Amino acid sequence: MKMIKPTKLLAIILSLWVIIQLTISLPNSILDDWMSWRQADTQNIARNFYKNGESIFYPQINWGGSGPGYVENEFQLYTYLIAKIFLITGELELPGQLLSLIFIIITSLFIYKIVLLRFHNENAALFSFIVFLTSNGAVHLSTAIMPDALSVMFYSIGFYLFLKFIDEEKNIHLITFVLFTTLAGLVKPLALNLGIIQFFILLLGKKETLRNIKLWFGWLTVVLIVGSYMYFSYNLYLTFGNTFGVIGGEKKFPTLKGLTVLIHYPKLFYMSVVWGLGVTGWFSLIYLIIKKKFTNVEWGMLAGNVVAVFIAMRYMVNQGFSPHYYIFMSLFGAYLSGYTFILLKERFSEKKQSFRFIAVVTILILLIFAAHLYHRTHPLGIHFHPNVNALGFKLKDLAEPGSLILVRSIANERERSTWGNRMNNFEDPRVFYITDLHGWSIPRDDKGYFRIKKYSEQGAKYYVEPFKNPVDPELEKWLQQNSDLIYSDSNGRIYKFK
Repeated sequence: MKMIKPTKLLAIILSLWVIIQLTISLPNSILDDWMSWRQADTQNIARNFYKNGESIFYPQINWGGSGPGYVENEFQLYTYLIAKIFLITGELELPGQLLSLIFIIITSLFIYKIVLLRFHNENAALFSFIVFLTSNGAVHLSTAIMPDALSVMFYSIGFYLFLKFIDEEKNIHLITFVLFTTLAGLVKPLALNLGIIQFFILLLGKKETLRNIKLWFGWLTVVLIVGSYMYFSYNLYLTFGNTFGVIGGEKKFPTLKGLTVLIHYPKLFYMSVVWGLGVTGWFSLIYLIIKKKFTNVEWGMLAGNVVAVFIAMRYMVNQGFSPHYYIFMSLFGAYLSGYTFILLKERFSEKKQSFRFIAVVTILILLIFAAHLYHRTHPLGIHFHPNVNALGFKLKDLAEPGSLILVRSIANERERSTWGNRMNNFEDPRVFYITDLHGWSIPRDDKGYFRIKKYSEQGAKYYVEPFKNPVDPELEKWLQQNSDLIYSDSNGRIYKFK
């Protein structure tokens, strides 16, 4: 029987995957979806680009009070692209979701090219392609309005071009891998672990290339461009007080105390299995190390991914904060899986054994994919909060256009003591996104009425309390005297200031 060529099989699998992602995986609304907080903020920035026509360097959020809402953030190429599509389609959620889908598809194709370049084996490249597409990160991010899919696309292209550069040392590959590494880091700074990977690959296997002054100039260019943008964006925070925690506000790196908490390490392992390397990636990592098959490329990739985990450890131990941070590790897991596929396929080279091997691997991948699809369509409660959404839609009906609002967040102002009691980005964007109103957010653990009184004097007209039970008696007494309770149910309360 004639076997289907790997490239034809790739096209068939990709087509089926796209259909599944656009049917089963596509959420009805980003508000009831995985990471709804982040998706609402991202879509709202795109909406503001569309409505206000601001420069790409001045992204705006709605929870910045009565000011323009300029916010310190990563480079907003993704939201800017969405806003440009809105000029044709109007404001919809689908354009951002389709862009993410396209970016993940391109990433999977470059993973195919990376494995083919490294091992010259189409079947292994196809297997890595499949492992990535069925990974939790790809299944989730390809239908989510978040910039991570764009970053990992640039990341995969940059890595492929870097491997081409170290093979051929052509200037065109140097220029292009620097360009795409820069773009990946601009969209998501954690993607700069690609530079760490590049350095260790050369240090451990091609030290002579490190003598190339053009290479160092290229790396310096990456650092200067990304660093300059981050500094510019940080100044938006200093001027307007709004941040996503890129440099200002909260910190994602760990404290010394956090590094000594032993429970964090099982959590990191769990997250790396569910969201990062995956089952096949972890098996491949262990198998390849035991068999002493790691080369400078694999050790370099391992070093870069480990460094990334510890840079953002405060987030990466948390199922609610960090799943999307592991998308770069998913690429590593897919790569390792393809490498291991070659070795195991050779081991089971007899026709009968080869058929059994392929059958077992296929069943395993289908089971993993099914689990990830279930995970995609049944997000954890920590990722969405129906009571917050319900109050947002109620306020949308009650509030006059242009009203300033005040919303209590479900997040606290400070991190846990484990992480040094530092500032936390507590601003919940969902009510602001639903109503398309501007105003202020106060943290869950804020007590008394000082902030609420201050913001009401600055023009806030409505106050949304997403908790049915009183937060504290002092505040309740002040609200009774200075506002009218205009809505109350099991989701919470809405007040209108007098």
